[in-house]
Amino acid sequence: MSADIYGGITVALNDAPIRTEFDHGVDGKPLARLVIGEPGKSIAITVSDSSPATVEQLAEAVARLAAWTQRQALREVA
Repeated sequence: MSADIYGGITVALNDAPIRTEFDHGVDGKPLARLVIGEPGKSIAITVSDSSPATVEQLAEAVARLAAWTQRQALREVA
């Protein structure tokens, strides 16, 4: 299965709030998503139909991004 991407999107994270939401969709099925941004001005990544392995890949990618930003912050201090 591939990701359903509706148009190209680039989001500058900056210091936006990040949260997880657990709910039920309009069809009554469980819904889980990662939400970036404030209500009314946010983007969500829904993982309800994703395998645990795919969500683990997302977590690993976020860990790599965190390591990169830490290295950049150290360069700014030096």
